[in-house]
Amino acid sequence: MAKHAVEANFDGLVGPTHNYAGLSWGNVASRSNVRSVSNPKEAALQGLAKMK
Repeated sequence: MAKHAVEANFDGLVGPTHNYAGLSWGNVASRSNVRSVSNPKEAALQGLAKMK
């Protein structure tokens, strides 16, 4: 009998206070952006592009 897997990804649109830099202890991406400046507009545009 074949088994089937289902994957679901949920992303939310970022808001004007978007900044996840260094806030998550085990998250490599978060830790690598500790001193980076956030860009909420760019983040929102990336999210919209990803949804397309």
